[in-house]
Amino acid sequence: MTKYRGTMPPEFPELSEMDQGYSLLIKGLPGTGKSSLSLELVSHLPNSFFISTRISPEVVMQDFPWVLDEIPENRKYPFFVDATRSGSQTSNNNISKMKFETIPEFVQQLFTLGADLSNKVIAIDSWNALIVNLSESQISHWASAIVQHLRAETSKIIFVVEGVQATSLDWTVDGITVLSKRTITSTHGISRRIRELSFHKMRGREIYNETYLTSLAKGRLMTFYPFKYRFPAIILKSEVITDPDDHHLSTGSIGFDDLLGGGLERGSWNLFEVTTTIGDALDIVFMPLITNHLNNKRPAITIFREGVSFDSNQPYLDVFTGSKKWIEQTVNIERFVPEKTSNRFELPDKIDQLLDILEISKQSLRKEIGGPFLINLGLDTLENKYGIPALNEFIAITVSKARLEGDVIVGWLKENQEFRGGTTAATSHWKLDLINRALVLEGIIPATEYYAISPILSKGYIDYKLTPII
Repeated sequence: MTKYRGTMPPEFPELSEMDQGYSLLIKGLPGTGKSSLSLELVSHLPNSFFISTRISPEVVMQDFPWVLDEIPENRKYPFFVDATRSGSQTSNNNISKMKFETIPEFVQQLFTLGADLSNKVIAIDSWNALIVNLSESQISHWASAIVQHLRAETSKIIFVVEGVQATSLDWTVDGITVLSKRTITSTHGISRRIRELSFHKMRGREIYNETYLTSLAKGRLMTFYPFKYRFPAIILKSEVITDPDDHHLSTGSIGFDDLLGGGLERGSWNLFEVTTTIGDALDIVFMPLITNHLNNKRPAITIFREGVSFDSNQPYLDVFTGSKKWIEQTVNIERFVPEKTSNRFELPDKIDQLLDILEISKQSLRKEIGGPFLINLGLDTLENKYGIPALNEFIAITVSKARLEGDVIVGWLKENQEFRGGTTAATSHWKLDLINRALVLEGIIPATEYYAISPILSKGYIDYKLTPII
């Protein structure tokens, strides 16, 4: 019965699959996505009706053109019910008219709507337009009558209400969903608007996440689930994404390449920062980047972050690249190397020695493979090993050489690190964070809105989708 797009909270699919009646209140201020949410919940169901009381269904279809693609073709009755009392006629087969003057007449027709259908779902958008001339006691009476009648016939009713103040309807319904938008200021002082969907009540149902991050990108309401760090169950070789042009290096994500205007600039210095609550979530960006770079037959040098090693990455890169030949394209540097090879080095005691290792490695790999290089720097490892003054000098030298040689440097930074030298000089600076437990990407340089990161694991390799929070 349920055909949600995978972007609705799990509380809603369970609601539509119930064999008992249920009443849901959706409320929020103008522009928060109430109509979009109610349409997402009912448009795909064969026994559902969307009663529009404020604007004509023709306008609804213009504002939400995707609805026509969701409505099942085998419906017995029109999906839209025009309750605007405008008197206008329509020849659209998806619209039926409801003629009434008083609320009792409306309720009577509501009860006969699809009378021969079982387990109906009816959305009224909006309830406010029907009750403007009623007293509070009358409003409470008719809302209760609607809820009780539809509950008795195991149908469901969705009230869409403009505003967030509590009314008698809050106590009448079984569930309350509130849509809102607010502005938050990040740790870097950038203010952005976010949207949220909150469950204030779901009688008899489990609330898995009280508040979800949402977006109205492309005119559809989407919610983003709490982030879970995991690899695909079955790991396969990654698809190869070529560079968009000669001046950029692909991130391994077409969406991120587009956001960057073509990928990471050659000769650039790029920072990726992660909050302490996310842990190894940087891998959702790092793995596609390094894998795609290697699959394009190019050299890479990696100084691993604290807690990450060549041995922990090798099993995944073996499969993501399709063979172990990728090792010949790389130089890997970490705190401790159990078995030294031509491609593995232990961090030396002095940072000057590290610069020598990098220079010798680049000369050797450039001669054998070419370029450009992708140079990954675990900035927490470097800070802990050498201290801030030495790290600042190291970054200045390394970035200068990369700009001259057209290589790309990516620094992986933890939020609580003391190191901040070079952050203002970065070509790009991005931060991974959690909002309502959903993973988001924040552009600091350049400043962008938040982008929700949706992991894609069904391909067998790590991929992700970026959705602007608008």
